[in-house]
Amino acid sequence: MRWNVMPEGSLDRGALRLTGEFIRLHANESPFLLPDVVRAAVVEELTWRGQYYPDPSGSSLKRVLAERLGLAPDQIVLGSGSGDIIEHLIRGLTQVPNEMIIPEPSFPLYEAIARTQSAVVRHVPLRSDGCLDLFGTLQAVNGRTSLIILCNPNNPTGGYLPLSEIAAFLDEVPSEVAVLLDEAYWEMTDAYAKGQPGAETLLARYDNLLISRTFSKYYGMAGMRLGYLLAANAAVAQAVQRRMSRAMPNRLALKGAEAALSSAAEAAYREYGAIIRRERELMVREMTAWNLSVYPTQTNFISVAWQDHSHAMDSAHIAIRSGQTMGLPGFSRITIGTPEQNDQVLRVIKNSLVTTNLYAPSTIDAR
Repeated sequence: MRWNVMPEGSLDRGALRLTGEFIRLHANESPFLLPDVVRAAVVEELTWRGQYYPDPSGSSLKRVLAERLGLAPDQIVLGSGSGDIIEHLIRGLTQVPNEMIIPEPSFPLYEAIARTQSAVVRHVPLRSDGCLDLFGTLQAVNGRTSLIILCNPNNPTGGYLPLSEIAAFLDEVPSEVAVLLDEAYWEMTDAYAKGQPGAETLLARYDNLLISRTFSKYYGMAGMRLGYLLAANAAVAQAVQRRMSRAMPNRLALKGAEAALSSAAEAAYREYGAIIRRERELMVREMTAWNLSVYPTQTNFISVAWQDHSHAMDSAHIAIRSGQTMGLPGFSRITIGTPEQNDQVLRVIKNSLVTTNLYAPSTIDAR
């Protein structure tokens, strides 16, 4: 048999196969325990209904999401993580001779899937600040373009473009070209914290817009694998749903997500978000003061021009991600952890810089 498989190493997140007790700052996971109300909902569901198959439509969660976002339930598609949904979208929209446009560097999954389709992929380099180059993306569109993917905030740089720029871009994109806005880190942005409108408000204006989000990052449910897609109308959502596998998210994830979106969990998540924003500001400030190049970020990670040649993080049992694996050579991507974990990261970097004689000890003070 000949299997159409992902290129080897294309989705290697680096250091995922850890041995011993490592601080996990390599996969952009939440460092916080789930709020009590979420854990209680999951335990109750497992205790009393764990023997039953989940609702194949996920109708209850769709209703909760729809009410929260001002959409109809039939505009929402659920999947086992946003990556599951993105994979099916790419497979459905990039058959030869269609072409796909993606940022570079960005989430490796996009190109890895396209390669299995033998699809033509056009790359648009990011701006110098690590944000999407929307003008360059428009210039890359041609008669064969079927899909544009925009990762905003972008992974691995963390750059974020405001909604007004996305809307202006969509005004110029041909209506027959689908635009997937991957917003895995939307809830980490200052805009979200301030209660500013989200991209879902654009769906009424652009039939070709699709938005993917996840419960893995802000909501800390990476181990449960749950994501969702927002479409402009029911017809588009149904077309995507038909391409999805029959394997629905498990009932624990569905129930946990409902609890995570409840008012009872909101205070905990707001506190978690505030800690992440405060910590990323502090870490960027410290690293910049040490003359390290750092991308401005609106996510729960920082990409810094520090290559860790001495494997200092490994020695400290801290797992981080090499930018080399994500098209960002010379950089390290570090997930923002708890304040205590971040202190350890800063100490390791500080000691490494001193050891390599890049700075005198007196010029570096972490916290």
